[in-house]
Amino acid sequence: MKFGPYDIQSLLGAGGMGEVYRARDTRLGREVAVKVLPKTFSHDADRLRRFEQEARAVAALNHPNILAIHDIGEQDGTRFIVSELLEGASLRTELSHGAISPRKAADYAAQIAQGLAAAHEKNITHRDLKPENVFITREGRVKILDFGLAKLTAASDENYSSGGVTVTSSPTEAGVVMGTAGYMAPEQVRGGAVDSRTDIFAFGCLLYEMLSGQRAFRRDTTAETMTAILKDDPPELSETAHFVSPGLERIVRRCLEKQPEQRFQSAKDLAFALEAVSGTTSRTGAHAAIVDQPKKRPRVLLAAASALGLVLGGALVWLLRPAPAAPPTFSRVSYHRGEVVQARFAPDGKTVVYSAKLNGGPLDTYIIREDYPEPVAVGLHGAALLAVSRQGQMAAITHPKYFAHRQWYGTLATALMGGGAPRELLDNVGDADFSPDGNELAVLHFDQGKLRVEYPIGKVLLEGKNWLSDLRVSPDGEHLALFRHPPNVDDRGDVILLDRSGNLRELSKGWESLEGLAWAPSGKEIYFSAAETGEQYCIRAVNLSGKQRTVYCGMAPTLIHDIAASGSVLVSSQEHRVSMALVEHGSNEEHSLNWLDYPYQPRLSWDGGALLFTDQSEHAGGSYSVYVRKTDGSPAVRIAGGGFGADLSPDGKWALVVLPDDPAARLQIVPTGAGQARVFHWDGIRPLWAFWFPDGQHILLQTSPAEQGVGIYLTDTNGATPKQLTTAADDLSPVSPDGRSFIAQRDGKWVVHFIQENSDKPITALRADEFPIAWAADSKHIFTQAASDGGISLSRIDLDSGRREPWQVLRPKEQIGLRPVSSPTAITPDGRWIAFTYGTQLGQLYRSDNLE
Repeated sequence: MKFGPYDIQSLLGAGGMGEVYRARDTRLGREVAVKVLPKTFSHDADRLRRFEQEARAVAALNHPNILAIHDIGEQDGTRFIVSELLEGASLRTELSHGAISPRKAADYAAQIAQGLAAAHEKNITHRDLKPENVFITREGRVKILDFGLAKLTAASDENYSSGGVTVTSSPTEAGVVMGTAGYMAPEQVRGGAVDSRTDIFAFGCLLYEMLSGQRAFRRDTTAETMTAILKDDPPELSETAHFVSPGLERIVRRCLEKQPEQRFQSAKDLAFALEAVSGTTSRTGAHAAIVDQPKKRPRVLLAAASALGLVLGGALVWLLRPAPAAPPTFSRVSYHRGEVVQARFAPDGKTVVYSAKLNGGPLDTYIIREDYPEPVAVGLHGAALLAVSRQGQMAAITHPKYFAHRQWYGTLATALMGGGAPRELLDNVGDADFSPDGNELAVLHFDQGKLRVEYPIGKVLLEGKNWLSDLRVSPDGEHLALFRHPPNVDDRGDVILLDRSGNLRELSKGWESLEGLAWAPSGKEIYFSAAETGEQYCIRAVNLSGKQRTVYCGMAPTLIHDIAASGSVLVSSQEHRVSMALVEHGSNEEHSLNWLDYPYQPRLSWDGGALLFTDQSEHAGGSYSVYVRKTDGSPAVRIAGGGFGADLSPDGKWALVVLPDDPAARLQIVPTGAGQARVFHWDGIRPLWAFWFPDGQHILLQTSPAEQGVGIYLTDTNGATPKQLTTAADDLSPVSPDGRSFIAQRDGKWVVHFIQENSDKPITALRADEFPIAWAADSKHIFTQAASDGGISLSRIDLDSGRREPWQVLRPKEQIGLRPVSSPTAITPDGRWIAFTYGTQLGQLYRSDNLE
């Protein structure tokens, strides 16, 4: 077989982008490799584009660590690329024997970094760097292969030529995920924009695997691997059986940072760092030996010179090392037991104003002076503090209603610290802050089903259904910093910045938990409390360009509240716990069903014998875990390693598990005992929550607002294409026992939706502070839940007459630090068995004068 002047001799290998043959170039008399795209793919426009893109991209590069391209051609409709012929093996083959020695791994890594640097200088990103695409020649030279997924980044509209070959490319379509699971960067997994730092993450995966012999993010399925890339860190290299120097481990960790801003910003810097810690250079050992051979220096002199260089170099590093920063010190501000909700410095920078629930009492606002540590009520009579202006004016919420985490809603009011009744300004406010001159207020205002950022009041800068929190005005009054969370009550989210025109910038993304934010007095940085997993909050700082650092991370979760003009920082330590219990109707005796410290949203089988719940503890990681247990106190059994346990089938044998953050947007049907799990995925439909129909064969789906096909759908246990029943809903409750209807919330109002009739009936008997949690067995009554003083109040309502019957008051034994219960309670259709969760939050205020 012959392609033009190339005589094909033997097959070398095959992959998704073509077959590779050994061939002889009859014109120049040299051995080459010919990569051929199979004819079966010749009509695939996307594959052809990628094939040609590979040729143009690599041909534009001229570097010893990148495979050289000699020619590109077409014969009888078959496309082919001609490249240099390599003798050796892929990095994957070498890794099949286990970890590589640190010296050799550092040498390989330095060469890979040099090759990437050359590509990045041409604005070419590889996007599929993995061991299969790295070749080690017999001489120890590293060659990067397969730029078939390469993408021109910042200058994709310009042309770059090398040897007469023009490099052009079109941007990748938004939302398209390209790459290989296990080596993809978080931004690739999300289908976001990629750049050279994406390759640096993949490089970190390669180096980790070379040093440890294990893949950094290997899970049982592709979806779980991609989730791990988003949420988890690989095990410490120091925990493996192979010694790795601290310097090399730091390089790996920096390459594997989730946020691109925290990685090495260029492959050149990465190569330099590798050479600094390992002594390697861009030359291979073989090449260095050839160059140094003519010098013929005596080995003793060379050894002495090397030793002297090491000593002098070490001394220089020691002398030039930065002085270690003094660890921050903290002085205690508060002493009473309870939950600290919000705290601010007064204008003098010494007095503290804070809202708290102390010693089991109601929420109120107090003042603590430096010379008198006992809290004194400021006279707001139960209002919750939001802000204190530089002029000594307070902003607070009167008649506060608990929302979630540290956020309350109510009527915005202002009052002077010196006394006087609050002046009410605006209803349905969740947060507020003063402008520097104290004349304007920025607010989070819930209005007409949307949460709005207004600055000043009435001027809308941002609106939507996402939950927003922790609004703070910059010291110059020109920007607002705040947290953006998902539409539900999850405190995951991003740190965002708004200017007075409403222009939005994302400064820091993808945190597991966010609570507490303050501007540095300079206005150049924003301090915030964030957790990468669980409840372990650490204090971070990010500047307006998105550069991020960790300020303080202790053993206990630490939340930032305020920073005074002097630089003093006000923080609180936090101890949070969620408990779960089972009670019988008419009894006050709690049967503990606790699991670690954060069980979430229990669901009961119809007979009350089985319980489904989600574990959101730090042990479960960022993707959570789903458990089932018998209510007789038997041990909990883990049935799913990620997602939320949405509902338990009436017979308790099957669970619905939703994975709203999963890139594959899956719904799982998982057996609670023996059996095989089923996984469903439908393009354009992202399950947000799900409920069983009473027949155990059909499923009600609520989909994410981020999808085009948003609404409520009907499917079955065979994974039938979902049928849309209604358009978007804010919330959803279970299906009635007769299977004819379900309850949904639209624009803040609850309705019964009749499936066959496709009609809604408003539930007029519901109070503003309660919501439906379950149907009674007769499908004519519903059970509702409302927060009560120190607990939960359950009622049963007749949907036809509106008659209300008080059913049960659940009052947890632990009252100090008790948060109002907002998670839905589970109740059996006969109303006999009730499972519920409640949270307790304890905290103390501290001040630090050297937290920087």
